[in-house]
Amino acid sequence: MLNYYNRFLPDLSSKLAPLHELLKKQKQWEWDKSQQEAFELSKTLLKSSKVLVHYDPNKDIILSCDASTYGIGAVLSHKMEDGCDRPVGYVSRTLAPAERNYSVLEKEGLAVIFALKKFHQYLFDRKFTIYTDHKPLIGLFNENKCIPPMAAARIQRWALTLSAYEYKIVYKEGKKNSNADALSRLPLNRTGKTEVPAEMITYERTCERLCLVAKYGRKN
Repeated sequence: MLNYYNRFLPDLSSKLAPLHELLKKQKQWEWDKSQQEAFELSKTLLKSSKVLVHYDPNKDIILSCDASTYGIGAVLSHKMEDGCDRPVGYVSRTLAPAERNYSVLEKEGLAVIFALKKFHQYLFDRKFTIYTDHKPLIGLFNENKCIPPMAAARIQRWALTLSAYEYKIVYKEGKKNSNADALSRLPLNRTGKTEVPAEMITYERTCERLCLVAKYGRKN
């Protein structure tokens, strides 16, 4: 993740020298005070104004998402005038035991839904781009395609959530999606359901009622 944002962090290699020392051949692994301080500094740098920017409703929005076998993570970013992306916020969490049994596709989908709910206030009623490194998710969550009727109920619920947003989903190869990848591999130790904003709860329940009306209305 530091490598992804190193353009905004001058002299980064010297600041993290104690960590780089551990990567040398024939170097005995020994984590002491200097390594811990460098590690804490790296987290501070990622949270500093050198990297983070304030949310600007006039700038393009990017939502980068990823999942690992045990965690999910996402980064909300702005596309800047020079073409680079600057983060507005990071989110991550550890997968619950049941979620670890999800397929890769479902884990990647869960990462997107988790990010949408966490950053709802920045994304709702705005156009934005979702980046994922999982190609099958593009076909499933494509904004111009319907979810197959045989898709799992979980996927259909997620599609209903996505329908509240104006987005496009784009494939980004894994090595270029390393900011979200890092968060999914070092997630916060939190599990369980993500809180759903009140507006989204209302929207989902309204859509569910409309679906029921359409379903049983056709039968009658």
